[in-house]
Amino acid sequence: MTTTPPDDTADPIGWTAAMNLVRTAAALMAAWSLYVVARHYDVPMLLAIAAGLVYDGVAYVCLKLATDAVRDDRSAAAPVLATLGMVATSIYLNVVHARFTGGGRPAEVLYASPAVAFLIVSALSWAAERAACRTARGETPMRMPAYGFLGWTLAGGKAYRALKNQAVSHVTSGASVPHPPASAVERKDHRALLREKFSKMDPADAVEIAAASHPDMSHAEIAEMLAVYGITVSTLDVALILGEAAVPTITLNRVPQPPVAPAPAIGAQMRPNTAPNAPQVKGMTKADAITTMATHLGGLDTPAKAIATALAQQGRPADTAYIRHRLSLEKKKAAKAAAEAKKKAAEATAQTEQQRAEYERRHGNGGYA
Repeated sequence: MTTTPPDDTADPIGWTAAMNLVRTAAALMAAWSLYVVARHYDVPMLLAIAAGLVYDGVAYVCLKLATDAVRDDRSAAAPVLATLGMVATSIYLNVVHARFTGGGRPAEVLYASPAVAFLIVSALSWAAERAACRTARGETPMRMPAYGFLGWTLAGGKAYRALKNQAVSHVTSGASVPHPPASAVERKDHRALLREKFSKMDPADAVEIAAASHPDMSHAEIAEMLAVYGITVSTLDVALILGEAAVPTITLNRVPQPPVAPAPAIGAQMRPNTAPNAPQVKGMTKADAITTMATHLGGLDTPAKAIATALAQQGRPADTAYIRHRLSLEKKKAAKAAAEAKKKAAEATAQTEQQRAEYERRHGNGGYA
């Protein structure tokens, strides 16, 4: 049993006041009855007062143990029986006290009423607490069918048999069995969370995110990294999604043709026409070939079309979109290197100024102490 109202009580202040009133009245009545009965049997005054206090303490502890047992999904039979025993003892002592006063049956009812009222209110509150705990554990207790007074009066036998069948079905179906406690939620590391997020994403979006996060990675490295997160794409897929796949160079009549060198002699090695001072990019990676040719033709601002034409003359066709992508990366690297060099120069200047100021502080402007 418990004296704590449910959380959704409409008037918690009124509930608390009413329970405190009933509790105080029952405790005072029980303590007074114990005191009078104890003094009647010549128990010393202090011991008679202590008997009343101990009785109230035991009753409260029994109510608290019953509530804890219900909340912990344990049997509350023992504390409930102990509480009933304490209340029965209280009623008996109140009746004995009423007989001492000679008040008759009205006095017995008057003295025993607070303890009985306290037991009824506590039992109803404990039932509400028990129902809330069972609901939280997933149990589904049986509910009485609403047949009504006329139903039980006019068809009592059928109502009883229907109620019995419902009870048997409820017990045999195991509906009251509490659900097992939920297992602890498995914690996922960051890689598992990313894998789950990537699995719900379009592969093209994943490739673009990976390429933007790691601009220095090759297509094969991007595909290998995405495989760790459960996305299977090939190197060709990555190149096609990023628009960096090598395409055949198509020559049109309206495109100005470079000057054709004299045909070599029969048996000589056929080489494309290149400027005498153009760097040879054969054997280089495509990225290095683009950077080298751009530097030769005037820098990273050289048009991608001019670089593609120069590379095609040496048998290294490259798409203009890919050339622009590589030039953009090189510009970023150059800007970053320039910023770092500027920062180091500023730090060196500041250090020199600091050393000069320290020297002047110690030796004076003229160098004399």
